[in-house]
Amino acid sequence: MKKLLMSLMLVALLAACSQGVVEEGNSETAAPAQTTQDPVVQDPAAADPHAGVSVPKERTISVPKEVSEKYKSLIIEVKNLTENSSVQTDVLIGQKSEVTGTPFEVLVEYYLPDFVIEADGTITTRSAEENNPVAKIKVFKFGEVYFDGWLFQNHPDEHGSFEDQAYSMTLVKSVTK
Repeated sequence: MKKLLMSLMLVALLAACSQGVVEEGNSETAAPAQTTQDPVVQDPAAADPHAGVSVPKERTISVPKEVSEKYKSLIIEVKNLTENSSVQTDVLIGQKSEVTGTPFEVLVEYYLPDFVIEADGTITTRSAEENNPVAKIKVFKFGEVYFDGWLFQNHPDEHGSFEDQAYSMTLVKSVTK
């Protein structure tokens, strides 16, 4: 009985190992044809996984002349969270200023007193009145850009505000000319 069982196992093993073996005389007809063409895709979305996804374009920022002529600088408060202290600094719009007692320099690129994004994607202001004040800033730490974004005066904790483990930064007010 053992010999019969061993014989069956040997036959099964040989049959399994011989699958896919092609005799040399038939190798040309048995080999699958290889193509360099991509397979035909019925669903275009399957071919491009990003189909239909809109990539955000670089937005244009427009500051009306009446706004640039009215506002001179911004008061920005930097709080040291570990020492529970704060310092306010006056930063001229379009210029970089050191923040005393911190490793930061702040560049105010734009100030929009009534922030809005128009239908075409342009970032601008509805008026020169401070209804929704926003500053586009760059923060430098040890000479390198550390933060490049927006400070919203009415919503200081929203829209990607400045984040650091030891410091927070808020837009306090504007200074007119």
